Amino acid sequence: MANSSEINRKDFLQLFGLGATALVASACLGGCGSSKSSDPVPGASGVDFTVDLTAASSAPLNDAAKGYLYSPTRDVIVAKTTAGTYVALQAPCTHDGTSVYFTQSQSRFVCPNHNAIFDVAGTVLSGPAPRALKQYTVTQTGTSLRIMG
Repeated sequence: MANSSEINRKDFLQLFGLGATALVASACLGGCGSSKSSDPVPGASGVDFTVDLTAASSAPLNDAAKGYLYSPTRDVIVAKTTAGTYVALQAPCTHDGTSVYFTQSQSRFVCPNHNAIFDVAGTVLSGPAPRALKQYTVTQTGTSLRIMG
């Protein structure tokens, strides 16, 4: 015959097991789904930095073979179009997070991992990227670019 303390312990362990299973399942369902947030770059809200166009580190912007550079944290890509204007977009592709690069001659951003292609406004031209790249405001004052967003 089982005493009441053993039954209570058994009931407790069964309830604890069911609760732990539910907790793990809800965490997976919440974390395993696709992200559809309005800000596709985690941690990139509040972007505000300056690029000195005369600095040696900015030389890739004026190099016709490259025409782009990344922010110090690599979460933003700044590019110079063939028209001579500057654009700034989120650097991680919205498909899998690989940093996109810019092809100045075609005015396109390309993800080297799965070939997603974006225009200079960040709009998806071909997938598998599920949504556009976030575009940041670029303000040029003399030889300085301020990127904000």
